Amino acid sequence: MPRPRTTRTVYIAGQRWKIIRARLRLKYGECDYDTRTIRIDERLTGRELLDTLIHELVHARWPDLHEQAVIEFSNIAAEVLYAERFRRAGDQEDD
Repeated sequence: MPRPRTTRTVYIAGQRWKIIRARLRLKYGECDYDTRTIRIDERLTGRELLDTLIHELVHARWPDLHEQAVIEFSNIAAEVLYAERFRRAGDQEDD
């Protein structure tokens, strides 16, 4: 029996987006502009989850931003937030 997906609604630049945690193949996350949906692999935790969520949020907000800029920003933001001990409730410490 498949697991239920976790879905949240957020507003990005005044537009309603869904964030769905589901099992993805061959990627950590994806941003679908047509359906305004961000999908994040449900197996991610800790810094990987934080980095991927930031990465996809940046794509949603600034779709024309070059991929390298998205990667650099999400890596820096995740590193700083993780160093400041931001964690998802229930995640184990893995530093």
